[in-house]
Amino acid sequence: MSTYVFDQAWQRERDRLRSLERLFGAYSRRSMSDLGVGPGWRCLEVGCGAGGVALWLADQVGQDGKVVATDLDTRFVEGHGRDNLEVLVHDVVTDPLADSAFDLIHARAVLEHVADRETVLRRLVAALKPGGWLLVEDVDFGDAAGDALARYFDAPDPTLSWAFPRVFAAVAAAFVAIGADPAFGPRLPGALTRAGLIEIGAELHTPVVRGGTEDFVRGTVEQLADRLAATGLVTRDEIDRALTVLADPATFYVPPLMVSAWGQRPDHP
Repeated sequence: MSTYVFDQAWQRERDRLRSLERLFGAYSRRSMSDLGVGPGWRCLEVGCGAGGVALWLADQVGQDGKVVATDLDTRFVEGHGRDNLEVLVHDVVTDPLADSAFDLIHARAVLEHVADRETVLRRLVAALKPGGWLLVEDVDFGDAAGDALARYFDAPDPTLSWAFPRVFAAVAAAFVAIGADPAFGPRLPGALTRAGLIEIGAELHTPVVRGGTEDFVRGTVEQLADRLAATGLVTRDEIDRALTVLADPATFYVPPLMVSAWGQRPDHP
């Protein structure tokens, strides 16, 4: 079952997803390049969002390759105009996946929203060709990570230092309330190992951003404002003040930490 907390029909959801791609896309592309993606590969992009990774993969695999991009709602990727890119409405939890079909499978900010994450991981591993690679990227902003992120919050008015940790704590609580996991990223290497993969690797990354230059964090807070207020950790007035601070070019902060973890399906069981 998906526990996805966001609404694809929200008026600024495309902007939020595109900002996610701008913040973390370079890390994803570098990781996939390091894994060797190239002409002729068959790739699966799970949770394709605004389509940036899927389009990039289509360029890498060329006309002899194939990219299948899936999501519960594919409205932001329709009309892409690529012959080697197939876009499907698909639920990775319940809908069938071809067995041993893909050289590379990628999912970013997806499994944190899935209740039975390790079962889904095993399904993805089964969809890899022997020797194929799985790259999964998920966030960490819960508990101690939220406090660590707050250390990088720098606003002109030091009295607003409350904003970042409390808002992040409220977002984390909203995730937990519906069964999502705001701290799944750190457990990815172990989860990939339990799923039967080898050659496990992982890294942690996030950029420092200037206020008003991104829509991922601000869009998340704005879209979830009612849910955040319902946690009791912040008020609507405090949420509005936080959004003002995050839009100020004199403010600097970091988005949630992103853990990128990868592993290879063995050639033989």
